Amino acid sequence: MSNCSEGSKRSYPRVLMVDDDRALLDAMSDWLQVRCGAEVTTFASAEEAMVATHPNCFDVCVLDYRLTGADGLTLGAMLREINPEVKLILLSGQLSAAIESLAIEHGFGRVFEKPIAPETLIQAIAH
Repeated sequence: MSNCSEGSKRSYPRVLMVDDDRALLDAMSDWLQVRCGAEVTTFASAEEAMVATHPNCFDVCVLDYRLTGADGLTLGAMLREINPEVKLILLSGQLSAAIESLAIEHGFGRVFEKPIAPETLIQAIAH
């Protein structure tokens, strides 16, 4: 698990993105880096994200609902246990009222259906 320096003031968000659609993940990461100067770390599965990184290193986590292994809700709950201050955003290709309700119960502040417009994601991360 990697560490990050704590206490350093940053003007740009540190974003963790987890999605098993590599093309979408790369595109969203590029949008955030170019359009709002975000520091973005990406993973294709929940397991990779939990093993390779430390949740306290991130301000925002953008998670896909359907992932290989653990789903985005489970990953979000694990990240929130470690870092209660992290902002959670859930993306789903098949959003339903039930998924949205579960996401809110798991501490997600925002839930969006994919595909998501770059401006929408950037605004959600900024607020």
